[in-house]
Amino acid sequence: MATKILLPIDHTDDRSWKKALPVALEQAKFYGAELHAVSVIPEIIQLPNLPANYGAGAKEYVRKAVQAILDGNGAVGTPVHIEEGSVYREVLKLAHKDGFDLIVMASAKGDFPNYEIGPNLARVVRNAHCSVIVVRD
Repeated sequence: MATKILLPIDHTDDRSWKKALPVALEQAKFYGAELHAVSVIPEIIQLPNLPANYGAGAKEYVRKAVQAILDGNGAVGTPVHIEEGSVYREVLKLAHKDGFDLIVMASAKGDFPNYEIGPNLARVVRNAHCSVIVVRD
């Protein structure tokens, strides 16, 4: 039984949420669980030749983009987490740290026998402490 569900979303690729979001909403409704979304942006490294505020606003920009996706697809008020770093590492860390017991992730559809599972999805499935639902395109 799920009580907290995590949905990773890439705001630049609607394949990351188009089919996975309805499944996550359905699971949240079925279990009466909290649904949270997470988006991971590349780590912003402060190099000496860049201005001190380089990258300022990136997290807020992504948060607004993800919130717009959620609001426009029936998930109004869903908490959004914005993390920096490697996608699979940040998804796994957040899921473990905040006690999520289900992760819903999208995967592109491939042809038999080479079903496509990207490296981030493969690592999340292989290393997650909780159940993972893979939603095929």
